[in-house]
Amino acid sequence: MTKYAVCLSFAGEDRKYVAEVAEHLKNLGIDHFYDVNEQAELWGKDLSEHLDDIYRKNSRFCVMFVSEHYVRKMWTIHERRSALARGLQNPEQEYVLPARFDDTEVPGLRPSVGYLDLRTRTPRELAEMIAKKVGVAVGAQDAGWEYQLFSDTVALHMSKLGDKQISHELGDVSPGRTITSDTDAHDNYLARTRTFDEIVNRIADLLSPGKQQWAFGPAGRPGDRDRIRLLANRFVESYESLLDWAAELRGTTTPDRYRTLYQATARLADEPLRQIEEFVAQFAAATERGAGDLQLLLSYDLGPVEAELKKVQTT
Repeated sequence: MTKYAVCLSFAGEDRKYVAEVAEHLKNLGIDHFYDVNEQAELWGKDLSEHLDDIYRKNSRFCVMFVSEHYVRKMWTIHERRSALARGLQNPEQEYVLPARFDDTEVPGLRPSVGYLDLRTRTPRELAEMIAKKVGVAVGAQDAGWEYQLFSDTVALHMSKLGDKQISHELGDVSPGRTITSDTDAHDNYLARTRTFDEIVNRIADLLSPGKQQWAFGPAGRPGDRDRIRLLANRFVESYESLLDWAAELRGTTTPDRYRTLYQATARLADEPLRQIEEFVAQFAAATERGAGDLQLLLSYDLGPVEAELKKVQTT
């Protein structure tokens, strides 16, 4: 009899996602091997021998989290070889369950083996799929599952924007377009401010009562999973558009008299971005309590931009 229903094999770079999966497996009552939970057990052991026992003998299934990082790390190579050796010993029994962050080819793993795509699947959804695989009943969906799915999907896709978020916080500048004339600089400024308004209005529209009912369903009726995912994806895309909008302005080279105006205009995104991030965090906390309320009011101060624009127009 195996000790674990499932063992998790992953690279450290993918730990954030896997840690959430492990937490959901714990809540579902599924015995699993996740290294952080086994620190005392691993302490002092010959890890090469102990991990071989886990990944080759002592688990019913092995979820292999495939990524570009996974195929390069020493310990994941060791885990992979042990898991694949188990597959060779029992070729007719499913054992390795690939879950992909990307399309990296894994040595020894046939491309014909069915896998799950984690680019569109939340940690909670993967844990529920694992539960079904090991024969543990997940149970009926809780009331308000629609809000939980929206929150999980938003969190999944926002987690991929870390580099852009940090670049914005740092005011990082990647050289982009060069504008040499005052006329072109002014016309581009007007065009970019219109784009800013369009992005902000799009976010408001995505969370409008009509869009919410379209995805979450009218009162007393369940929502539509595909629509909820689409709504969440569009919400994150709009957030990313705001990051890109500010980065483009920061990276635009203009005549000297327009430089400060462009910098001030790029900072228009600061407050809406902060408000979106706070909304996402607060909404996630609310859904864990079984509540949900999609209300987000974006605000920003045009004063500094208008002051700089006045300076440009009077010089």
